[in-house]
Amino acid sequence: MPELPEVEHAARTLRRLALGRRIVAVALDARAPRLFRPDGPAAFRRAVLGARLVAVERHGKQLLLTLEAGEAPGRLVGVNAHLGMTGRWTGGPAAPPPTHARASLSLDDGTRLHYDDPRMFGRLRLVPGADFAALPGLAALGPDPVRHGLDAAGLQAGLARTRRPVKVALLDQSLLAGVGNIHAAEACWRARLDPRRRADRLTGAEAAALARGLRATFRFALAKLDGGEVVYIEAGGENPFHVYDRAGARCRHPGCPGTVRRIVQAQRSTYFCPRCQR
Repeated sequence: MPELPEVEHAARTLRRLALGRRIVAVALDARAPRLFRPDGPAAFRRAVLGARLVAVERHGKQLLLTLEAGEAPGRLVGVNAHLGMTGRWTGGPAAPPPTHARASLSLDDGTRLHYDDPRMFGRLRLVPGADFAALPGLAALGPDPVRHGLDAAGLQAGLARTRRPVKVALLDQSLLAGVGNIHAAEACWRARLDPRRRADRLTGAEAAALARGLRATFRFALAKLDGGEVVYIEAGGENPFHVYDRAGARCRHPGCPGTVRRIVQAQRSTYFCPRCQR
């Protein structure tokens, strides 16, 4: 499932392939009308056809695309793109559509841009006037740890407001936007913190270690994605992570003889080493 690094990779892909370019043709998959809710695919096609992409931003797992309408220079329309569980953006010069392309955009320089989403849990939502601040879901998001930085004291203050297990608390998008199941587990492992620990009982030193773990796991994932295409683990992609989905494997911390264990927290799989994560 896409988390902050995969969505950041999508933002970089869109900037590289489409920023400043005009959309000259639009092809939408008739089997995927729900992706364009609430306005529908016909409204989406009308809004983006002839428009120029002028900005690509990201907040957490949300992509915020700003386009300038072709028939009315200066009039803006926004697209709030969410990758759902399996979405990704791909393309290139005259690139053929992938098997599960739900939206294909032809640009004025010959580039073809595709939104690929096998399970169709994503969303391409029109935002009038590109007024993203008016979207309730975006207003409720906490700071983005990559865009806004990650302060250990601020993280500890946020965690102190909840008695939930620390790994579950990290999934709360109002605390930090973009942290998902994989990187919450990886950050706890890097910080040597038991994911079952109560969030409000972390010391300042432990919160600082967790902040370092989050920064490190995002840097690691972004470096792995740099220049390549996203292939999710669930779709057969390589697992580059240290603890996620490695139940029964030897802990990768140097000198630790522990074995990675899987538990379920808030209906999500959590992987950790009970020997070195305390």
